[in-house]
Amino acid sequence: MSTRIAVQIDPKGLLIPRAAIREWLEQGVEVIKDKERIIIQPRSAPRTERERVLQILEASGLLVKPQWEPTSPPVSSTELAELAEKFSVGRPLSEIAIEEREERW
Repeated sequence: MSTRIAVQIDPKGLLIPRAAIREWLEQGVEVIKDKERIIIQPRSAPRTERERVLQILEASGLLVKPQWEPTSPPVSSTELAELAEKFSVGRPLSEIAIEEREERW
């Protein structure tokens, strides 16, 4: 479906007749006015507020999804128990940290 529209180029930008915009809106196209641009796109399905916010953050570059896979496999419960046994020897780390802070003062 293509429609020819008579547009004009003006020093302010591209002028599109209001009738064409009204027709787009009737056909399920949304026109979004931004600060310095107008975006014409198919009307999106209603989304939750969370999905909308995530899409805005991703589009603006503030949300990045990592593209890598985890490098280490999950640790089994037996390995966790062995590590807990090894690291439980000696004083708690919190006590060591407190002592080191007090020595620097």
